[in-house]
Amino acid sequence: MTLPPILRAAMGPLRLMMQDRLAVIGMCVLSVIIAMALFAPVLSPHDPRHINEIEDGSVLARNAAGWELRESLGPLALNDATHQDGQSIIVGRSGTVWTRAGTGDWTRVDVATEADLNAVDLNADGRAVVVGARGTILLGMGAEWQLVPAPEANLRGVTWLDTDSALIVGANEEIWLLDASAGTFAEIDSPVGRGFPLNAVALDADGTALIVGERGLAIRYDVETGAAELEHIGSSRDLNHIHIAPDGAALVVGERGTLLRRDSADGAWVTDPAPDTRALRAGWIGDDGRAVAAGRNGIIMEWDGAAWQIVPTESERHLRALLMVGDDWLALGSDRFVTRLSPPSREHWFGTDHLGRDLFSQNVHGSQIALLVGFLGATLVVLIGTNVGLIAGYYRGRTETILMRTVDVMYGIPFEPFALILVLLFQPSLTIVILAVSLLTWRTVARLIRSQVLSLRERPFVKAARVAGASDLRIMYLHIFPNVLPLVFLELAIIVGVSIIAEATLSFLGLGPPQSISWGGILHDARLSGAWRTAWWWNLPPGILIMTTVLSVFFISRSLEVVANPRLRARQ
Repeated sequence: MTLPPILRAAMGPLRLMMQDRLAVIGMCVLSVIIAMALFAPVLSPHDPRHINEIEDGSVLARNAAGWELRESLGPLALNDATHQDGQSIIVGRSGTVWTRAGTGDWTRVDVATEADLNAVDLNADGRAVVVGARGTILLGMGAEWQLVPAPEANLRGVTWLDTDSALIVGANEEIWLLDASAGTFAEIDSPVGRGFPLNAVALDADGTALIVGERGLAIRYDVETGAAELEHIGSSRDLNHIHIAPDGAALVVGERGTLLRRDSADGAWVTDPAPDTRALRAGWIGDDGRAVAAGRNGIIMEWDGAAWQIVPTESERHLRALLMVGDDWLALGSDRFVTRLSPPSREHWFGTDHLGRDLFSQNVHGSQIALLVGFLGATLVVLIGTNVGLIAGYYRGRTETILMRTVDVMYGIPFEPFALILVLLFQPSLTIVILAVSLLTWRTVARLIRSQVLSLRERPFVKAARVAGASDLRIMYLHIFPNVLPLVFLELAIIVGVSIIAEATLSFLGLGPPQSISWGGILHDARLSGAWRTAWWWNLPPGILIMTTVLSVFFISRSLEVVANPRLRARQ
């Protein structure tokens, strides 16, 4: 079976590529990258645009330089902590309970619930009371824990009133008095009675209990009379936590950086200016006047005696509790937080960017844009350049002059400013990138094809076709074009690499499609974030992928030079 002239011409370069080792390597690498682009949704472990979050039992410890991140206590958030007479206890989500003696190692304790535990307190006897979601009330000492039956409720705060009774508050304005010895509780009427959430409670120096909640709600519970009355402490914002020192100094923290401080000397509440407006979730104040507040995004403030100061931390993880044991200060969390600039790990192979997006998934999806622009742009370039070169070389005269002077003008137009003008005239899009590549790069192809056609048009087989009555189009595309096809393949391979670099350049400059993910766009985001100097896992993969793809195309084009260059063919 006789193959058409065009197919016969195409088989020659293919055989040469298979004989060149580097070309074979290039074809294999390029095939892998093409497969990566085709199966990107399957290969990506995450949505490339999804902001990834993680939850764990974060622990930050204070040192001379600030607060440093320590090893986490499990994968679940920690909600509250307390200390009494050398014993510490931390509670968190899904029945998480950690205990330790002194400043030793933490030990996980199994309790009879998987409900989220929101608050904990220890009495003078070392007995713990823990409350949480779904009406969970736990009494425990050491390894022995008892679940107290209670109706469904989201319990948020608890404090011991004495060694046998504790006051519990909840999200639907519940106020319960727990009898620990009998394992029963009594409901106390709230002075509001409108279902406002109550978030925390603490035992005051005078033996009463102070409860705080949303919209600045504060309720004083008198142990002797058993009555609860409203109290004004100077805020209408949501109040999240209260801590009262043994001498009567108190600190209440809440939304939008709310800081309410009470001095033990005069007992008056003062609203302190906050250096930050992020929500505060935990506060602590000591007898010596020292105070600390912690909250969202790793914010920690310390009172220096005159004003609140933000202290540096190693993390932006959300903090919900403070545990102060002598000079050992711990800040605990965390709600789900964004894994910003996380280095490569088992979960994120290439790490994450400044928004918490998975960089491996982004690089896999970025291959689609690179190859689409590379092959489509190269095809348009070769299509335009080949036709211009065929027409100019075959017809010569005025036609050649007009076309070649157009090529000369195109050589005078720089690539980046031309692409910038296109973006300003229209909008950044994939079409603009392909147009910018194809409208300028065809000029070299046109010149090379024209020079080849100039010699081919005088060959005997062309003259014979002309004598036989063949039309100009037939001569150009059926007789001359198969002879320049090896050169077309060579230019096609070269222009693929040029187009990939051009797209990466435009995207790096911010001229690429804004909604698309590309290797150049990943480098652009790294540069804009300011983290590209330190987050090596952000810059390195797209740079390596661009280099690998262009090199593989170069290896392929190298083998085709033998066809296009007679001198190289003679050396073999």
